[in-house]
Amino acid sequence: MGAKKVKISSVKRAAHLKSKKTPLSKQQQQKQKQKRDQLKSKREQGQNIFSQKARKRDNLAQRKKHNKLASLGLDPLEEDNEDGDDELLDNVADMLDGDDLALLQANKRKRKAKATGEEDPDQGQSIGLERAYASDTKKEQDAQKIKLDLLPIKSRDGQIITRTTEVDYIPKPKQKKKNEEEEEEDDSEEDGDTEYEDSDDDVVNDVEAASAAPVQKLISTTDLLIARQQEIERQKYRIGIICSGLLEKPEDKMRNFHALYELMDEINPASRQANLMSVRKLAIISVTEIFKDILPEYRVGQVDTKMQTLRKATLDRVTFENALLQQFKKFLQKLEQITAQVNRRGGLRTPQTVKLATVAVQCMCDLLVAHPYFNYVQNIAQLLVYMLNCNYAEMRAAVNQCFRTVFSNDKRLEMTLFIVRRINHLIKTKQNNVHVECITCLMGLKIKNVNLDAEKENELKQKKLESHRQRLLSLSKKERKRRKKLTEVNRELEETRAEENKQAKHQKLTEIIKMVFTIYFRVLKNDPTSRVLSAILEGLAEFAHVINLDFFSDLIDVLNRILEDQDELGYRERLHCVQTIFVILSGQGEVLNIDPIRFYQHFYRNMLAVQAGKNHDDFAIILRTLDEVLVKRRRNMSQQRLMAFMKRLLTGSLHLLHNGTLATLGTIKQTFQLTSVLDNLLDTDTTIGSGRYDPELDDPEYCNAASTALYELALLARHYHPTVRRMAVHIAHGVPASGEGALPTEIGKLTSHELFTQFDSTQMAFNPTIPLPKAGQPKLKRGKHLYIRSDFKQEYGKLLQQGKVSQTKDKETVQIDFFSALQ
Repeated sequence: MGAKKVKISSVKRAAHLKSKKTPLSKQQQQKQKQKRDQLKSKREQGQNIFSQKARKRDNLAQRKKHNKLASLGLDPLEEDNEDGDDELLDNVADMLDGDDLALLQANKRKRKAKATGEEDPDQGQSIGLERAYASDTKKEQDAQKIKLDLLPIKSRDGQIITRTTEVDYIPKPKQKKKNEEEEEEDDSEEDGDTEYEDSDDDVVNDVEAASAAPVQKLISTTDLLIARQQEIERQKYRIGIICSGLLEKPEDKMRNFHALYELMDEINPASRQANLMSVRKLAIISVTEIFKDILPEYRVGQVDTKMQTLRKATLDRVTFENALLQQFKKFLQKLEQITAQVNRRGGLRTPQTVKLATVAVQCMCDLLVAHPYFNYVQNIAQLLVYMLNCNYAEMRAAVNQCFRTVFSNDKRLEMTLFIVRRINHLIKTKQNNVHVECITCLMGLKIKNVNLDAEKENELKQKKLESHRQRLLSLSKKERKRRKKLTEVNRELEETRAEENKQAKHQKLTEIIKMVFTIYFRVLKNDPTSRVLSAILEGLAEFAHVINLDFFSDLIDVLNRILEDQDELGYRERLHCVQTIFVILSGQGEVLNIDPIRFYQHFYRNMLAVQAGKNHDDFAIILRTLDEVLVKRRRNMSQQRLMAFMKRLLTGSLHLLHNGTLATLGTIKQTFQLTSVLDNLLDTDTTIGSGRYDPELDDPEYCNAASTALYELALLARHYHPTVRRMAVHIAHGVPASGEGALPTEIGKLTSHELFTQFDSTQMAFNPTIPLPKAGQPKLKRGKHLYIRSDFKQEYGKLLQQGKVSQTKDKETVQIDFFSALQ
């Protein structure tokens, strides 16, 4: 029978399915089991958070102990077992008392003593080795040195030599940043990892000096000197590192200038200690050399990077130039502060500050010579002009040499014109009461072939061309002809404009020479007795060939008044006056109707003032004047005057060094070749002339030089110098071109100035070289007996014949009893 089907309603069926439970899967069953276990453990352990932290602390201490035992080479498990046994014994001891407790404690002590006594000896030895290795490693780290590359040097052969050095390395620790979210194990007190970075920031910032604490103890003078030398060496090394970084990449190391500026100050702002004077000088010189290397040759313009949009490369370059300009300005301000201490009133003028100011002035001179067109160079030149009149000769000499170098190397003439203007302003302000260097520096000007009337000629030429052009425009009738002529005239105008740069340069040179003569004429007019008169006269003699023709007559009158009125005038000033006058009269002054007989007398009187002593170098002035008098104006001189000059010149050559004597003989030789009048001076017959020669008479016209001869040539023919002997014999033979008495070609072609320079022995070099003596043994000549009494020779012979001579056996000597024999 089949089962009977019962029909139920939908409501009952839904209620039946709802009450029925679905079976759980295995994963769900495992999760429920884990939850029950966690709840059970929480009930057993409790919810006290302090107990959890205490448990965590115990686990951390246990972990530290395990690490320490492992580092010492011990087994942490054994120690744990021992600690576990100790804990078990402690728990049992809590339940005992009396004799049982004492017995248990005694057993515990015996067990510990036995454990300590049975330690492994190999294990202790390994611990000692580990400790020794750790100490050796620490010592090696302390003695560790690093190699630094120094700047390369260039040998004489042109090879580049690299250099290195070993220095103590003290790294600067830089710690890593810890993460904000740390794990539970990082809550311990363990130190974090440390990184060391190789950088020169510690050297630049002088970390060593900042970390060194002052030690309060008694020190001696020797300790002070040693400490000073150590400090100098340390700062030398520091300055070298800073400068090497700046030269290697100045764009990134521009901030290193501040460290050098701190060393330049009297008190270091960083360490609050006084800088040594040697360190300050080294810092100044080092910064100067850096700027000499990295400064550009052009003038840097100020560019506002905020208002203009620039490319990246251009922006980097402009930023670097602006920073460099600011650092250069700051350096010049510091140098100005140093020099102001000795140049201004109320400054601290001590020997140390004077030496430091001398170094600062020399550094500014070097910068001016190296970069004469850079920014702020005019400020340097203006400061140096004022230092040219300071009270210290060493500074004045440095500035004088600097200005001479700038004058000779300046191609644009801008800096030269600026310096000359400032010197003119200084002399005018001081009312000619300045040092000689303010005038002598102008001798370095390269002024040649300057025509002061060229401006008027150019203006006249320009006006003629313009008038010709206007005439062609207004008067021409045919168009083609007019255009052709206009083209030619415009071409000529364009050619004149093409020489604008040359004309501008010539105009600057003309303005310079005008300013120089303004200085000279102001001193001659207002203060002819000034201490710079000698330098003024020397400058006039140097630049007399470019003086305007309008000033000739007035200038000659002023110089003649100085020669006549000032009795205290030295021979050097008199020679400069005579030289200036003859230079003027030998050039454009030939058109002037001036009789120079009085200037001949002044020159003839002062020719013997120079001798082989302190003033031997002044003989060059006489040589230049002799060229103007005897060579260029020989046709304007009478025979008597020319002979008198030759005689006095040869007489003065006996008092000179060999180079001055050679220059004198060279001038006489040249004059003999140009005229035949002087042949009478080679004749020893004194009956040719009229009267008697008077060498002490100051007038060359009436000293009767024709009645004498050049007897000095006989003395010079036996001179110690071989070239002087040869030259004297050459003149005595009548200056022949060939044959007996002729000169070699290499000597005969030299002028008097070249002879004076080439044969100069002030540098301890003899020309020609002195030959070495021949090697050989000296010959011994047999001497002769000389007798004061003539009869003694006979007596001596008789003694030898009679045999009254006793010869010793031990020595081969002859002994004669002269006293008994004579009796």
